[in-house]
Parts: sequence; C-alpha cells; structure tokens
Amino acid sequence: MAAKKTVETAVEYFASRSHDAWLRQFHKANPKQRALPRMRLRGGKMVDINKPWKDLDPKAKADNRIAAYAAYAAIEKFPNDREKASDYVHKQWIKRNRSDPSQPKALFKPYSALPEGEKDKDRAHIDRMKAALAAVHKRAKAPRTLARPLTLDARSAAALRRAAARLSAALGRTISAEALMAAGVDAVVAVCETVTPSGRSRKRR
Repeated sequence: MAAKKTVETAVEYFASRSHDAWLRQFHKANPKQRALPRMRLRGGKMVDINKPWKDLDPKAKADNRIAAYAAYAAIEKFPNDREKASDYVHKQWIKRNRSDPSQPKALFKPYSALPEGEKDKDRAHIDRMKAALAAVHKRAKAPRTLARPLTLDARSAAALRRAAARLSAALGRTISAEALMAAGVDAVVAVCETVTPSGRSRKRR
C-alpha cells in the first residue's frame, strides 16, 4: 500500500488532469457547447462542470477526487486484473450518480453489459491512476534542484569579485566569488530560520 501522502498527491494529479482531459475532449466533440453551462449533480448541488479545473466548483472537484480514490481502491483490490478493477470503478460511479437525473439510464447497467466505448471510460480511470502513481513516485525520487539559478547584474558581480579578492588577500588563501555568494546565502537562510514572527500565524487556514 502506498503512503498516505503519495496517495493524496496521486489523487490530486489524477483528478485535475482527468477533468481537464475530459473538458478538452468534450469541447472537441461539442464545439457549440464550449461556452454553455453543463449542469451536473455534485455533492447534492447542481454545478456547471464545463469549466477548467482551476475554476471548477469545489463540490465538482470533490467528486473528481472521490472518483480518483475509487480508482486507487480498485487498483489495490485488483492490481493485476484491469477488467475487475474497471468493474469496481463502474460500480462506484453508479453509487455516486444514481440520484442524478441528468445521467443516461443506459449507463447504470452492470459493467459486463456496457458497450466497449463505455467500458473504456472505466478502464481509462485505472490507467490514469496507475500513471498518476508512477508520476508521483518518479517526482519523489528526483533530486531537488533550484527552479532558477541565482544571478547577479554586472555591477553586483563585479563588487562580489572585488570583495572575494580582498578576503582572499586577508586570509592568505583563494576565496572565489561563487563561494562568497554561497556563504552569504547560507547566512541569510540561517537568520531567517531563527526568526519567528510574533503575534502572527504562519499559515492561514
């Protein structure tokens, strides 16, 4: 079983990418409905799902995450059987959507009775969750690097080189400008880590 943090990250990865992939396909197949609301029952509330993930109603996002957890549970139960896992995903979909009048009745058939095109939608959930878990594991193993290297303008770089030269002369050994800059950054970080803001929360909830 994957660690809780890994599962949560994979669920978010799956939910956001699955929704936006569905949205792109929906717009491609239905260009005239690109700007029209597509109302669906989510968490007891009718919401417009014809929006990108970042603008999606929280209840719709929650439903996508529930679907992601269902896909993960299916993989846990049937790690080597894609069809049984897909069947499980379909059963969970029925539980979540049986009270939604906008859903076609034909979709509430058992998995075995669905046409291949509909089965593929459930299979896609399994495939995407496996891909999400793989992506999260790969990201966790990747070495951490700075998103953008620290750079200086020409004037500051020249001043740093002069400072390094003076320090080298004073110490009797060579101190590079890069080493001096790194030491300065480390010193600033150390100071920041020892200072705790008073009377203020670190994180707003």
